[in-house]
Parts: sequence; structure tokens; C-alpha cells
Amino acid sequence: MRELSLIVRAVLDARDEAIVIVDARGGTLYLNAAARATRPQPHTPSQFMARGGRAVPLRLGDGVLGEVIIVPQESSQRWADQERQAIQETLQQTGGKCAETARRLGISRTTLWRRLKAVQASLKTPR
Repeated sequence: MRELSLIVRAVLDARDEAIVIVDARGGTLYLNAAARATRPQPHTPSQFMARGGRAVPLRLGDGVLGEVIIVPQESSQRWADQERQAIQETLQQTGGKCAETARRLGISRTTLWRRLKAVQASLKTPR
């Protein structure tokens, strides 16, 4: 198999998730920067699969050249928490102007209003 071009390596290294390219025999051909930064070492494809990676076959016609294993970046926050934080930061940046906040977030004012209402309700409800 040919070496990866510099542009392909740069694109893969710019990604936040760990990306591993494996040949048809199961040998590791390339690890992007996020994959190289993981511990423990040495890195094996099975370690990345155990971390929640998903394998995507690399095909050329009917033949399988290998696979790409993609391990999503671990986020310490749930989606709702990330959304709440984005809304709060944007509200602060806009001085509390809801129309401008909604425009910057790419949502309608009604959606923003619903999200704010949900945040208020979650703050009132004891957990």
C-alpha cells in the first residue's frame, strides 16, 4: 500500500477524534495525532475498538484494502449541557438580547425561548 500523502496526513491530524488506518492483514499503517496521543502504548487496532471505535472498510472495487477505525472524542459534558453552555455564553456576548443570540446560534427565537424555559424548569426541579 502506498504512503499517505502529506495533505491526507494533515487532514487526519487536524481531526479531534482518534483515527487509525489498518491494512488488510490487521497491521497498523497510520495513527493520526489524537490516536498517537492516547495511552497505553504500543497501539493496536483492538485497543481502539475497545474504546468505542467503529471500523469502516476501505474498499477499491470489490477488494478490501483495510479499514479505518474512528474513535469519537470523549466529551465530559452531555449534549444538553453543551447546548446550555453555548446559549449562556452567547447571551452574555449579546448583552442578553434574545433575537441576536438566536441569530448567532442559528436557531429561531421560539426555539431559544423553549430552551431557556427548559433550563429554568430544570433548575427548579430538585434532583
